[in-house]
Amino acid sequence: MNAHFDVIVTILELIGTAVFAASGALTAIKRYFDLFGVIIIGVTTAVGGGIMRDIVIGSHPVAAFRDPLAMGVAAAVSLAVFVAVAMKGDLSIRAFRLYDTAMLLLDTVGLGIFTVTGITAAMRSGVSDNAFLLVFSGVITGVGGGVLRDIFVNKKPEIFVSNIYACASATGAAAFLIAYGRMSFMPSCIISLAITFSLRLVSVRFGWNLPKIQIRSKSERA
Repeated sequence: MNAHFDVIVTILELIGTAVFAASGALTAIKRYFDLFGVIIIGVTTAVGGGIMRDIVIGSHPVAAFRDPLAMGVAAAVSLAVFVAVAMKGDLSIRAFRLYDTAMLLLDTVGLGIFTVTGITAAMRSGVSDNAFLLVFSGVITGVGGGVLRDIFVNKKPEIFVSNIYACASATGAAAFLIAYGRMSFMPSCIISLAITFSLRLVSVRFGWNLPKIQIRSKSERA
């Protein structure tokens, strides 16, 4: 992996960090967290998945602490989101609808980008011959921060209850590996991002979900 490749990956990671930090900050604001809480949730959402990945692949110290740039960007973005919302005053119903749309788009962009960068981080750690671990690294990087965000704000993690989220990440990760075996990094990255974005957005648009078991009480069945 050459210097040009590393620059591209770094840019993608910073974009993913920024959008995930924004989604975390918006979630914390909606839950009425104070400024410190907003920054903590924003940073956790942005770097949490990467920390999980580094622990799994045995990369120590984890990248978030080895190079604090990502944490700095996440904190700055979270602060900017807090200030921007504060300047708007009280949030109206329309603002909450915009919040939901923004959350969907930010989460989708971050999911696609971190899925790819999670795989590349695992490749650089020397596990490029283990396809399962590479896909897992992509998925845990993509969804890990969102899981931590939801847990911290006392909300059921979205990936366990609704929408094709982790499945979109896994599909995009597998597509990247298949494409990367036949072409260069950027085309493979674009294919993976397109598949992850499309599957995630289409699943939300048409209400696709994995099967659930509905358990009813005796009174409800009567």
